[in-house]
Amino acid sequence: MRIVTNAKQKKKQPLNKTLRHHAKHLLVPHKGNNYQPHLIRWTGLVGVVVVALIIQFGYSLASTGKLEVLGRESHVSVSELLDFTNRERANNNLGPLTLSDQLDKAASLKAQDMFVNNYWAHESPTGVTPWKWLADVDYSYDVAGENLAKNFPDASSTVSAWMASPTHRANVLGDKYTQVGFTVADGVLDGKKTTLVVAYYGLPVSVAVSAATNTKPQAGYVGSINSGVGSPLVYFGSALQALSPATLGTIGLLMIVAAVAAAAHHYRYMLPKYLKKSWKVHHGAYKLLGVVVAVVSIVALTGGGQI
Repeated sequence: MRIVTNAKQKKKQPLNKTLRHHAKHLLVPHKGNNYQPHLIRWTGLVGVVVVALIIQFGYSLASTGKLEVLGRESHVSVSELLDFTNRERANNNLGPLTLSDQLDKAASLKAQDMFVNNYWAHESPTGVTPWKWLADVDYSYDVAGENLAKNFPDASSTVSAWMASPTHRANVLGDKYTQVGFTVADGVLDGKKTTLVVAYYGLPVSVAVSAATNTKPQAGYVGSINSGVGSPLVYFGSALQALSPATLGTIGLLMIVAAVAAAAHHYRYMLPKYLKKSWKVHHGAYKLLGVVVAVVSIVALTGGGQI
């Protein structure tokens, strides 16, 4: 029996060449895909949504045991706040801070007062300063400071935000401080569920020494409130620091889509004639706009961390 083979049978392409071929069709506008990259076609966009959901669900399940999408969840612990604070101090050749039960209690009282009186500031609407709470727990100090934060997802992003602000950084790296106290409290502020972090830093002195020398405590330092009001870039930057790794990954994926959409819009006049006569001539611009709206919405829904 004679076996005849097809001389025109295609040879199997190397894997790297096959991957480049598919990547080009997926990401690059060119004649082979009618200048419509597959990533920004409807099938590609559906795929992006599916991948984003998998990222969100997977991270949520791994970190909280719950299946949630774009939920604003804070998982800040006092032990981690202390750990990340002392890491920053070690990186700057400073000694570690130790936890003070009195400062912890003062921080808790301050957080409760903010929720009860519905304010977000170092000084209350009635003029109560941060140092009242130190007096209420009988904490005698030579120097003290206060940092505030709200709605950050974890201790790392909270301390990172403080380090990015000169006034807050001055407290984290205060060379006179030897003690610190933290509280993490959940409640409602301005009608919204809020997670507050209050930090008090201090250099304690004994009552006997203070009385003997007749010295008064030095004025404390506070990290200035930065709400981002009036500055969209400041707010957006602060909000990004409050995003979970999964949400940042989703935004990164959307930015790739945005870049492909922008490239497609650039080559819009290379589209086939039948597409030039329809709305699809600007399909890249429309999809780019959609991605921008999606990213801003995600940051607004899941960001919002403030110091």
